[in-house]
Amino acid sequence: MRFETKNLNKEDQFNFRSDTYAWFVVAMLCFATIISFIDRQIINLLVEPIKRDLNISDTGISLLQGFAFAIFYSFVAIPLGRLADQKNRINIIAIGVLVWSFASMLCGIAKLFWQLFLARMFVGIGEATLSPAGFSLLSDYFPRKSLTRAISIFTASSFLGSGIALLIGAFVIQSLTAVGSINLGVLGMVKPWQMSFIIVSAPGIIFALIIWLSIREPPRIPDKNNKIEEMNTIKDSWLYLLDNKKVLFPVIFGFTLLATMMFSISAWIPSFYIRTYETSASEIGSIFGIYLVFIGSAGVISGGFFSDWLKNKGHSDSNLRVGLISSLIAVPFIVSFPLMESKLLSLTLLAPVIFFGTMPFGAGPSALPLLVPNRLRGQVVALYLLIANLIGQGGGPWIVAVFTDQIMKDPQLIRFSISTVCTFTAIAGSFVLYLGLKRYSNQKT
Repeated sequence: MRFETKNLNKEDQFNFRSDTYAWFVVAMLCFATIISFIDRQIINLLVEPIKRDLNISDTGISLLQGFAFAIFYSFVAIPLGRLADQKNRINIIAIGVLVWSFASMLCGIAKLFWQLFLARMFVGIGEATLSPAGFSLLSDYFPRKSLTRAISIFTASSFLGSGIALLIGAFVIQSLTAVGSINLGVLGMVKPWQMSFIIVSAPGIIFALIIWLSIREPPRIPDKNNKIEEMNTIKDSWLYLLDNKKVLFPVIFGFTLLATMMFSISAWIPSFYIRTYETSASEIGSIFGIYLVFIGSAGVISGGFFSDWLKNKGHSDSNLRVGLISSLIAVPFIVSFPLMESKLLSLTLLAPVIFFGTMPFGAGPSALPLLVPNRLRGQVVALYLLIANLIGQGGGPWIVAVFTDQIMKDPQLIRFSISTVCTFTAIAGSFVLYLGLKRYSNQKT
């Protein structure tokens, strides 16, 4: 059943977005994100068999991990963000879930590099639809005083999804490896890594229908400035961004650099432990999955609550301040965890990397809906995600791979690549956030 919300008065609108149903919406968006990241991150556990069967290098696998998403974003992120500002956001999310699930299934029947690359491009539609529409949706469901917490929980589900992807992936890979290749009739023989893609794609197809049937499209809360309310074209979003670049650019690029660090770590942790400590894919998948599920999610949610606490103490720049503080605390652990001779010590130091490395994302992305008018939120969030994916998801794993292939010239020395690249991006992101503190403080949020 669909719900009509067009004729609600202001009081009803507030009740509509502030009751317990709003938290149900958060939960549904979190489930969608978890499914998205399962389909998206499963490849990180399948690096070694894909490299072997497709005969590609670390640089080649990094293109599948991230760059395929970046290409897709380059073409559709902003238009999809505009759709989220104008059309029914529930329909956009449901269609996105359906498309990326089918694309993940297609990864399972790919037999050549270009086929897998093309399928991975369309898996990227998950972020391109879900996050801009989800951020915009929550901005109309929650009052400003609790929006950061709602978005931090929504954001935390991405790390929860990454962890669950590794946990499920570890189990699926171990089970399928024992079975070996499977004959799927007209699709022919598929190997365990291919079957892994097919299995994890199934839940999304069902969940797309559940989203469409269970979530209501809320009324858009109008902005105080009628002129701002009328702004909804792509040109308007670019002009608004340029007019407010001194406050928006540090938010976008500072958190993008921190995302680059986390994307690099997530992409190469399994291979690092497999190569350096001779850990099995199922073992490191289980361990790293648990880290992301519990420590990563706790870090993101803590970042959101820490930001709200600082804001209540009078720090209007709390979103940036949380990112700056937590990333600087993480730096010593980022430098050292890949260089440890003991696997146990390395895993011990990895825990604070995950906790403090994820804290910025409970506070940072939620700054955008607070700064941007209603009718431009989807587009500006999409722009942020475009940059974060081009530089972070696309560039981060690739830079680590190139550093390993071209500078270290030995896949076994990937520990030095992770330590160097991730430390540099964490410090660079902290510096950009520091530059933006004063401007952000002067911006009324």
